[in-house]
Amino acid sequence: MQRKGSVINEICTLYDRLSDRERHIADFVLAKQTDVPTMTTREIASESRTSAATVSRFVRHLGYESFSDLRDALLRENGSGAGASMASQVISVDAPRAAMETVLLAKKRELLDTLDLIDEGELVHAVRLIEGAVSIVFAAVGNTIPAGLSASFLLSELGLRAQCAPTTEAMMLSSMSLTGRDVLVFISKSGHSKRLNKMMDNALDSETPTIVITNVPDSPLARRSSCVLHAATRDKVLSGDLPFSHNSINFIVEVIFLLLCSDVPNFKARAGLLWKSLGEDKGVSEEVF
Repeated sequence: MQRKGSVINEICTLYDRLSDRERHIADFVLAKQTDVPTMTTREIASESRTSAATVSRFVRHLGYESFSDLRDALLRENGSGAGASMASQVISVDAPRAAMETVLLAKKRELLDTLDLIDEGELVHAVRLIEGAVSIVFAAVGNTIPAGLSASFLLSELGLRAQCAPTTEAMMLSSMSLTGRDVLVFISKSGHSKRLNKMMDNALDSETPTIVITNVPDSPLARRSSCVLHAATRDKVLSGDLPFSHNSINFIVEVIFLLLCSDVPNFKARAGLLWKSLGEDKGVSEEVF
């Protein structure tokens, strides 16, 4: 059974798959998180200019059996602080301090939600797949490519053969020469990219193990993967139009990196060689170790 994140995470994850009228309700809940638990279905329908029936469909779409269940979940989250609402949501150049506080709070809660969503067994499985691979290839599209480049650099620092091509087309070519001794790591917030799913076809054909880091664990890409790491998202809370943040994805990558650091033989010797090669550029004149 898939783990359920906070109400806000579920709304942000499913937002693009909601109907237009359900999005009106989603927008209202995101804006009035503290008020919703004290409201009735009819009041929410009236405020969002929808209907009680649409509210009920919206609730079921999020995976709750009734509005009462959703309301209880919001109350628990507000009490724990993990999924609680932001009393003040300010993003304006006229209030830079308030904007920073708003973003910080959203990021903190996104990471706490990711902590709840990650399956520990899957996390360890991902580490073992990477440790045992001859090469680790990263795949992504659009503005997620830099996250793949950063991840491949981190793993390369450990002496692992990690690579991320600068374009999705070049990644596609790499996926055609993989073997069962490699691992292909997909970073995809939606998990619905046609190009990435073509790469998954190639990986399945060559019996290459795959890891998917995604916000949507029931996406086509994730359903066919050897290992799925579920990241939370709160982009819609801060920006209603464009997905922009890789906060939780980078968190997962960094945790994997640190777990590998604790488990990779001769890591300190490798780090010493790295600093010997690059230290001068960073103001370090000799080996650290």
